[in-house]
Amino acid sequence: VVLLFLTMMLSFTGYLLPWDQIAYWAITIGSNMAGYAPLLNTPSKLLLLGGLEVGQNTLLRFYVLHVMVLPLLAAVFLAVHFWRIRKDGGISGPL
Repeated sequence: VVLLFLTMMLSFTGYLLPWDQIAYWAITIGSNMAGYAPLLNTPSKLLLLGGLEVGQNTLLRFYVLHVMVLPLLAAVFLAVHFWRIRKDGGISGPL
């Protein structure tokens, strides 16, 4: 489940990097959705945007997420996943 979430976040942040009108409105809608989250509404929106509105800080944050943070997390969780497969004996053969 974590790897699926990381893959979706990598896709979303990569979708925003061209910084055109589609990316701008995707960031606006995504941040508004995060702003309506039940637990972390305003802090999560401010954390994503880097301010009160979409701007250069937002682009920098999504670039760093896409290039550094999310690939590192994905590599760690993939390593744990492969370690668990190896530890548990791998995939069983055909029946």
